[in-house]
Amino acid sequence: MSGKWRWTFGFGVFGAVLAFLFQVSRNTIGTTLLRSFYAFLAFAALAAVVRIALSVLLKPAAPSYMKLPKEGNGQAIDLTTPDDGGELTDMLKEQRTDGGGRPISGFQPLNPKRLVTLEHPSTEDVVTAVRRMTDE
Repeated sequence: MSGKWRWTFGFGVFGAVLAFLFQVSRNTIGTTLLRSFYAFLAFAALAAVVRIALSVLLKPAAPSYMKLPKEGNGQAIDLTTPDDGGELTDMLKEQRTDGGGRPISGFQPLNPKRLVTLEHPSTEDVVTAVRRMTDE
């Protein structure tokens, strides 16, 4: 870890000196120093990013004792499911009764109201039918 900031600082100084040498003949000293400072910041930031990227990519390998797999891990696959047979039969028995303990009586079909169409309904019949439907 020690010395890494020196590389970043050194690369920043290199960029500042390079910018100073290219700018000194064309610009005033204030402009040249300001641009050299900006070059120092840019080169130092670039060096830091490259240093971090290289440290991530070139990470040292883990010690060999950490790479050894544990005995038995990954050797067998357990494809069994827990036995829920008792709960399942209780639910099926409860479904066959109506909840009160007595079995449900046989099949009872639904008895929906029949719709009847009249060939030529009178106005009074239509009005009474509408009144009946609004009351329900």
